[in-house]
Amino acid sequence: GGGLGSSSSSGGGVDMLWSTFVSTRSDFLLYCYTFPILVIGYTVGCAPYVLLDILRPAWAAKFRLQGSVYNPKPTIWTCYKGVQALMWSVIGPLQVFSYPFFYLANISAKDPLPPLWLALVQIATWFIIEDYGNYFIHRWLHSGWAYRKIHYMHHEYDTPMAPAASWAHPVEILVLGIPTFVGPAVTGCHMITCWAWFTIRQLEAVETHSGYDLPFPLCWTKLIPFYGGAKYHDYHHRIGGECCGNYASIFTWCDWAYGTDKGYRVSESLKKKTS
Repeated sequence: GGGLGSSSSSGGGVDMLWSTFVSTRSDFLLYCYTFPILVIGYTVGCAPYVLLDILRPAWAAKFRLQGSVYNPKPTIWTCYKGVQALMWSVIGPLQVFSYPFFYLANISAKDPLPPLWLALVQIATWFIIEDYGNYFIHRWLHSGWAYRKIHYMHHEYDTPMAPAASWAHPVEILVLGIPTFVGPAVTGCHMITCWAWFTIRQLEAVETHSGYDLPFPLCWTKLIPFYGGAKYHDYHHRIGGECCGNYASIFTWCDWAYGTDKGYRVSESLKKKTS
């Protein structure tokens, strides 16, 4: 079948190119490419939404979740610079020091490229694992001590914006990163699948915090079944520190199963009645 590591002539050509690329680079150097991929993915993912916030085109106004409420332009830039500082001072070093973990988990860039179907199945599995783990950690972060000491930072912006997706306390970055790493560690994978997973997860987080409920095809996440999205997470930030629901990062089923989406469902019901 076709895919990254397809046995067809085109797939063989891709395999050969990849093999040539990795042959002159150490496993550690290839692993270190993860950090620039994260930085570039975050910046590129934020760019369209930041442009919408700055230019405020009339066509996008109806998709704006908080109406005419925007973060001031200097605030957007300050947030982006703050996240970059966190990336270089926290995430970068964390990536370097976590290399032994990837080595022990047998995640390597020098293995043959995986078939596309396998990469997609693995990423779908990791989404489920990450969402479940993130739900309970995020719920804990809204408890008294954890919120006051750690999670308050992420809620400094009541009006969501794309750059704020990664604005968080260093401890929160570390703790919430665990469910993201668990999936690849449990299933094992090719490094390129890991890069794809980190990029997709980051783009999804940026969209969730964007403040826009854009339709497909402007928003690719609309294709994900049971997906919460920007509208779902906007409620969480709008209520702020007092929020007692919508903790899940990706899907809606954990909040539904544990009864932590009741406030959101009541809010949506009232909106429909008054519209």
